[in-house]
Amino acid sequence: MPAKRDPRTGHWFFRKMVKLPDGTKRRIYGVALDYGQKNERQGAEEAERIAITRIRETGSLDLDPKPAGPAAPAKEVPTFAEFSKDWIAQAQADNAPETLKLKQFVLKHHFLPAFGSLRLDKIDSDAIETWRLKAINDNKLMATTVSRYLGNLRGLMGYAQRRGKLEKIPTFPRLKLPPQKFDFFTFEEVDRLLAAAKGEWKAMILVAARTGLRHGELIALTWDAVDFAAGRLHVNVQRVNGVTKLPKGEKVRDVPLSNDALRALVALRAARGTERGGDLVFCSDAGRYLRHKNTDRKLRGICRRAGLREIGWHTLRHTFASHLAMRGVTLKAIQELLGHANIKMTMRYAHLSPEVRRDAVLLLDAPPPARPTVATTEATTSAATMPDAA
Repeated sequence: MPAKRDPRTGHWFFRKMVKLPDGTKRRIYGVALDYGQKNERQGAEEAERIAITRIRETGSLDLDPKPAGPAAPAKEVPTFAEFSKDWIAQAQADNAPETLKLKQFVLKHHFLPAFGSLRLDKIDSDAIETWRLKAINDNKLMATTVSRYLGNLRGLMGYAQRRGKLEKIPTFPRLKLPPQKFDFFTFEEVDRLLAAAKGEWKAMILVAARTGLRHGELIALTWDAVDFAAGRLHVNVQRVNGVTKLPKGEKVRDVPLSNDALRALVALRAARGTERGGDLVFCSDAGRYLRHKNTDRKLRGICRRAGLREIGWHTLRHTFASHLAMRGVTLKAIQELLGHANIKMTMRYAHLSPEVRRDAVLLLDAPPPARPTVATTEATTSAATMPDAA
């Protein structure tokens, strides 16, 4: 187009489509004064010739191109070994002692040998998959163990990303894990176990089998957490590896007591009297916290006396949940009683309630529910909209 004058500003300007050496086209625009020309038609035309020459030679219309400054120094990405120290420091501050020990073990025996010398941004999906295959095929680790270890690796790299050390984390493999297996006692086996137990150990076993408390929650249970009037326990603390803290996942919960568990606690409180005193429900002769190795040894001895396979305390927790499922209790209620953070953890007990599922399906054999008539529907609607009587 020919040069024109902008009626708003009075400036002469040009606008033109230019074909560049690479065959592409680009529209250019400019004002005569910007190119050092007079503010008139001839000045705008001369400015157009200058602009065409400039864009064909440099690819830019910059009137005063500035030299490129020095490139910003690339952010140095630490190696896996270097950043792992920060990760462990974070675990020491935020994680439970047993979780910290697991991370330290996995780091030392699995991750540092494989990734220690690599920069974090060089650990890609292929490197992770290579490690996974070696762990399963060569080191003979179980798929569930590999999945747990990969969760730690993902956590480390996610922490590095949050700290600004890594731009993005790689894609991790999605593992197909087999259903988790667990052991539990039948109703008859629990009766045999209780018959072989005596005194305070019988009370502790009964409470474990009727409430599903974890071992750490049992040995940390205090008398003020037992609500005898309401018949329930307030589970707000646990003791693990000599440390007293909130329950797993920091989930405080109330657990109702069965009648026999409540009677056992009442009898234990009466028998204890003031002889040993103390706040702990289950404790040593000196009124101190019970130790896990001692309680395990005692439980195994009672199992042998009852002619049962030897179990640990967590099996009684599985027993509690399994018996509830077999009695038709919903998985949601079991989840809340156990203090599970996710319903997926509770789904392992779903197969124990086949009769409950069958009863649900048999409801389809019943006659269909009667459909309300129009008159009934209108009457119900009218009644629902009537104001309350004074």
